[in-house]
Amino acid sequence: MLYIRADGNTQIGMGHIMRCLSIAEAAVALGAKYEPVFLVADEGCLSMIEERGFRVMVLHTDYKNMISELPQLNKLLDREQDILLVDSYQADTAYFEAVSELAFTVCLEDMGEPYPVDLLINYNLYAPKLREKYQLNGKPLNMLLGAEYMPLRSVFQKDTEYHVKDKVTDVMITTGGSDPYFAAGAFAEAFLSAECELCGGDDKNQITWHIVSGPFNAFADRLKETYGEYENVVIYEGLKDLKALMKRCDVVLTATGSTVYEVSALGVPMIAFYFAENQRQGAEELAELTDIVNVGCFSDDRDRVIGKAVEALKKCVNDKKYRMLLYQQERRLIDGKGAERIASEIFRLQEEQDSRAL
Repeated sequence: MLYIRADGNTQIGMGHIMRCLSIAEAAVALGAKYEPVFLVADEGCLSMIEERGFRVMVLHTDYKNMISELPQLNKLLDREQDILLVDSYQADTAYFEAVSELAFTVCLEDMGEPYPVDLLINYNLYAPKLREKYQLNGKPLNMLLGAEYMPLRSVFQKDTEYHVKDKVTDVMITTGGSDPYFAAGAFAEAFLSAECELCGGDDKNQITWHIVSGPFNAFADRLKETYGEYENVVIYEGLKDLKALMKRCDVVLTATGSTVYEVSALGVPMIAFYFAENQRQGAEELAELTDIVNVGCFSDDRDRVIGKAVEALKKCVNDKKYRMLLYQQERRLIDGKGAERIASEIFRLQEEQDSRAL
C-alpha cells in the first residue's frame, strides 16, 4: 500500500497536499498495485482530497506534533508491504527514524536536512546545490534532486500553449493557499494607486486585476469588502481552473511555491515574492536562473517588497521584449514529468527491496 502523509490548512497552505495529489495520480497511472491512501491530521483538507478520488484516513492529531501519531502508524504500517511518503515541515529526524522502521519511507524535503529515509526528494531549483548535505554517516542518501522531479499537477502537463501579447491588460495576484499577512490586499492597493502611471495616463487602457483568494485565506471577507466594488478588480474564491486564468493574464505576481512551477509550465511572465525563510532559497534561485524579479520577503519588509513589485510590474508593462524573455526562460525550467519520475523511482526501489527479501 502507498500511504501519503501530508496536511493542508490556513497556516501551511495547500502546497503539500497539491504536490502529493500529483504523485498519487501518477502512481495510479503507472499501475500501482493499490490505490494511494492519504493520512491527514485533521479534516481541513479532507474534501479536497476526496474530490480527486482518493481515500483519506483522518488521524485526529495535531499536525504540529507528528510524533504523537506514531502509535496509530505502528498499527497501520507494515515494512514488508507498505510505502509511506511524507511531505511535512513538522516531521523531524526522530519522526523519520521511527517511521522508517514501520514502512519503506520517502520524504519530500526543502532545506538540506539529511533525514534517515529510503528515498529523499527535493524538487526545487536550488536542490542540486544541497547534494553534499544529504549524507548520513558519510554516505550519500538515495535522492532525487532538481526541478525535473517537480510533481506538477496533471492539468499543467498538457495544453500549455501561451501567447505573449503586445499590451498588458490582465494581471493576476496570487498568494497561494493562504495569505497570512493580507499580502493580496496590499499589492492590490499599490497597483491600483499606480494604475494611472502603469496605463500611461489613459483610462481606456485600464488593467483588470485578477486576485485569487485561496481556500485557507483568513482575509477573504476583508478582500471582498475592500476591493469587491472595483469595476476592474475580480476576486476568485474556490477557483477550479487556475490554468485558464493564468493563460488569460499577461503578468502573474505570485508567492514562491508550487505556483511558480505552474506559471513556468505556461511561460506567463512572472514576479515572485515569499513569506517565510523556507521559501527564500527558491525565490533567490529563480532570480539567479532567470530575469524574473524576486521582490523579497513580504513578512520581513512589507513596504520595500510592495515598492519593488510596483517597479517590476512597470517593467513588464512597458517592455514586451522583457516579457518574451521571461516566457522563454520559464518554459525551460520544467517539463511536467516530475510526478511520473517520482512514482517510477519509488516503485523501482521497492521492487529492489522485495527481491532482496526473497
